[in-house]
Amino acid sequence: MSHPIDFVKMHGAGNDFIIMDARPADFPVPAVLARVPDLCNRRTGIGADGVLLLLPSDDTDYTMHYLNADGTEAGMCGNGARCLARFAVDRGLPGKLVFTANKLHYRAEVYDQYVSVHFPVEPDPVLKIIDGTAWYVVYSGTEHVVSIDPKYLNSPDRFFREKGRLIRNRVDLFPAGTNVNFASILEQNRLRLVTYERGVEDLTLACGTGAIATAIARCYSNMNEKPDTLPPSEMDHHIQIECPGGPLEVSFSVTLEHDKPVYRNIILHGPAVTVYEGRVTL
Repeated sequence: MSHPIDFVKMHGAGNDFIIMDARPADFPVPAVLARVPDLCNRRTGIGADGVLLLLPSDDTDYTMHYLNADGTEAGMCGNGARCLARFAVDRGLPGKLVFTANKLHYRAEVYDQYVSVHFPVEPDPVLKIIDGTAWYVVYSGTEHVVSIDPKYLNSPDRFFREKGRLIRNRVDLFPAGTNVNFASILEQNRLRLVTYERGVEDLTLACGTGAIATAIARCYSNMNEKPDTLPPSEMDHHIQIECPGGPLEVSFSVTLEHDKPVYRNIILHGPAVTVYEGRVTL
């Protein structure tokens, strides 16, 4: 039996999503989840980096369910979370929200131009040398590795795709796979970022959790290279991340506890734009 479903196409700095309100009791969640690769196909479907469902929640404003373009579970999606928050507000929810994703509670604030999402995670960066290159392993709600090198400013997309695919599929190092981030420093608190995303299996125009991982990796690497920069107490950071699809901003605090930096109060800021609305029949 065919079922017409309304959807909204949105993007956050070019990272694009198909979003549906799945709160009604008769919403065919299994049918949608089974068709995610078809819906995300850029030639024969709507086209997107993933699908977001706005689901009911018992103890927060809503539950976020996100699937990658290939239909796999993605963990947290930062830009998707910001787009879904705006989608929820457009449907009558308040501008300050609490939502559930992967059993964690996140806070979101929706403004005229930007949406901010607070991440309840405390990343613990680990330096790993892979084939002679320094990579920082950072969990920012989902799995990421970050390399910071000035050579990436002039590297072609072909390089990022080939290297990203190689690292993403190093199951000996990352059994669940990982997202791969190539960052280069533009200014002290401003970086350029290109991300190869697991589940999309290609470069995306932006990655919110990748931006967070990159900002944390930048701070961590700077502290390792310059021990005198270790903060005696809590210190706030604001890092601008220039993605191919537009800018994102990451803010967080870092505290030195038992000679180890602890990262808290992580917030991802950026645009959330509605592209168009439509209806698809499944």
